[in-house]
Amino acid sequence: MPVQSNQSLDVAAVPTLGRRRTALWVAIGVAVVSGMLWAVYPLPDAAARLKVMPRTGSEFASEDIALTPTELQVLGRVNVVHRRYQLGETQFYATVIDGTKDRHAVHDPRYCFQGAGWKVLSERKLPLNGGEGHLVHAVNGQYEVQALFWFSDGAGRYTSLLRYWWQTTLRRMSLGRSGAEPVLVVLQSFGPQQPDWNALAPTVIESLNL
Repeated sequence: MPVQSNQSLDVAAVPTLGRRRTALWVAIGVAVVSGMLWAVYPLPDAAARLKVMPRTGSEFASEDIALTPTELQVLGRVNVVHRRYQLGETQFYATVIDGTKDRHAVHDPRYCFQGAGWKVLSERKLPLNGGEGHLVHAVNGQYEVQALFWFSDGAGRYTSLLRYWWQTTLRRMSLGRSGAEPVLVVLQSFGPQQPDWNALAPTVIESLNL
């Protein structure tokens, strides 16, 4: 004996369901194609900013430092400046990374310190002209380091990695029309003398066009 169901098939809903599925597949297709285009489209990068970063000045001198094989694995596809500067009695490394060609090369510098065995003792925000930087104090055995980092698009300075990802994503979605590519700037102490970044940072920013 056949069993009768109290539920009836809504015939009108069948075409609607089909249209929704079609729209979903179209949206997925557009997203995939757009992602492929964004990945290969040659966005304007920040190479010009890195190129004009001075090597010498009236109060400072520098030398380029070659990247290690490990660093090349991460930074091999991007524009990067890695130098050791002498400013008065103070020595420091300056690393500037333009991640236009590979955003995965840009990440929170604290991960690098911790991955290399450094223990972060303290960290705080440091006010800078046009924004702020992040100051990290770390040790590894008998060695001590102070590092100051920030992201900059030439108009402002900030420390939020989430903001960096949003800004660079917007650039890719707009094919570079939303603004300049932000770069990651890392200033790291070198040698036993630790710099006073509160006093030194404004001079470095102005001298090196960071």
